[in-house]
Amino acid sequence: MHNFKVSNNDFSVKSTTHSFKLVLCGPTYVKKAELPDIPMYYLNILHLDSIVEGKFQYNVFVDIHGGVTEISQTQMNVDNSKSKIVFSITDNRPEVQCTLWGQLPIKFHDYYKSHKEDGNIVVLLINARIKEAQGGFPLNTSNAWNNTKLLINDVTIDEVSKLRDGCLGTTCVTVATLDKFEAGQSGWYYDGCVDCTKSASLHDGKLVCYSKHISPEPVPRYKLKVLAVDGKYKATFIFWDGDCIKLIGKSALQMKDELIEVGEDDPLEFPFALDAILKQELAIKLLPTEPSSQDEPISFTHEPLSASADYDHAVGNSSRTPSKRTLPNDVEDIKSVQLSSTKLVKDIKK
Repeated sequence: MHNFKVSNNDFSVKSTTHSFKLVLCGPTYVKKAELPDIPMYYLNILHLDSIVEGKFQYNVFVDIHGGVTEISQTQMNVDNSKSKIVFSITDNRPEVQCTLWGQLPIKFHDYYKSHKEDGNIVVLLINARIKEAQGGFPLNTSNAWNNTKLLINDVTIDEVSKLRDGCLGTTCVTVATLDKFEAGQSGWYYDGCVDCTKSASLHDGKLVCYSKHISPEPVPRYKLKVLAVDGKYKATFIFWDGDCIKLIGKSALQMKDELIEVGEDDPLEFPFALDAILKQELAIKLLPTEPSSQDEPISFTHEPLSASADYDHAVGNSSRTPSKRTLPNDVEDIKSVQLSSTKLVKDIKK
């Protein structure tokens, strides 16, 4: 490209955060060149957990990819380009809703109808736009009309191939005994948002979560790190609010209120009732994810199940706080495994 101008990147919506843009003008000359060392698509993929946590700029287009988990709405109008399709995607992290408009829904719908037996469908959206949650509408990703490209199961792209043929949709079940709690800096709960399950903290005098929801007061939600042992190996599981309520039978708010009633407000003080989940042998269904860096442990997320945990809360109650337990010498620590979320299948009763 010859004879172009360079100016500030002052677009209100842009595809890059670079400070400058190239402007084509009257004398600009552009010629197609074969440059095999430069890829056709330069991808800067934003993982879905970053979207859920609000770690992005609303006015910057992003590249996203994920496996389709559910199609919730279809509206096909081939004649007037008012087609619409709404579906959910995951990259083995939280699910995010995606809405396509114009011609892209037709492309997606036609592919889906003719490839139902192909297994996992992985979509890649290049230059997608993220729209914040408003009113009753959730956080959503969408195409920016003609600026967005949709690629479906294009295994020539490494990111798509890895997600489709890797661990997406692969589940495993582990049976382990919950041995003891591992106290972290935040204790057994975190201050959550009233509108979602994300953590909330003070910003400019307001209690705000990553999704920009404003809460009048924090909602305590469980986050329990539990060491589990299967006789030979041990690993740390993180049990989140929903699973803890099923196992314990009380919400974190109820548990916190009970502590306050007896004059204890230290979040690092573990209530006696939490012992209800210890020494239980559970089957836990997991969906593994690959780490994003060499220093990050392998994480797991839950696969949605209709089954709930069968747990007798009266059986597991303890009248004392958990003591520090020592493990046998033949127990190996799986340092590379951590659970970001779990899904309980049921108690194992002997």
